[in-house]
Amino acid sequence: MRLKLATVGALMFAMSALQHAQSTSARTEPSYSFALLDKKLTLLSQEQLALPNGEARSRRLPARSMERTVASIVQTAARLQFLYARRRQPFGARMFRLLRSRAEAVHKAVNSLAVADNSRARQTELRAVNSRILALVIQFQAVSGGYSALRCAPREWTCCSPKRRQDLRPGESMACRWMCVSKARSCTGFRGPRLTIK
Repeated sequence: MRLKLATVGALMFAMSALQHAQSTSARTEPSYSFALLDKKLTLLSQEQLALPNGEARSRRLPARSMERTVASIVQTAARLQFLYARRRQPFGARMFRLLRSRAEAVHKAVNSLAVADNSRARQTELRAVNSRILALVIQFQAVSGGYSALRCAPREWTCCSPKRRQDLRPGESMACRWMCVSKARSCTGFRGPRLTIK
């Protein structure tokens, strides 16, 4: 009986710890995911450089590695999309749905590249991969650019304010102008974490 109670107690503690970790991660979003996505995109660019080299069979290895990296990017973007949907911040949900869509397009192109059976088809798919990776990187910069430079005062919220259409750069469909706001409702786009007093 004591062993059973100890097992139940350990399980409850583990579940509580997991929920705390998840809620802590959610409170720091999108900071945590921006850092994660930046690392994954850096890795993706390194894997991209390996694609044109070697024989056809050896080229499949970096393509498969890229598929795994892009799948992780898709997963992270989807998590942020659903997070902001739950928070009822539709601009954030749309922004990360777009990022997810760009990543899915890369995944599809990389998969086509991996199965291309002749040189001509491979060159066509390689151009598609390169252009879609560029579109993904541009969109990531559109959502994250300027975030790390914010210096908000205690109790202020970090806020992605939607850029006006005329202020968008080439290749951007939606973009953030990051700012600090004193009230949550002042943020017309989506909110990041609130700076607390230590």
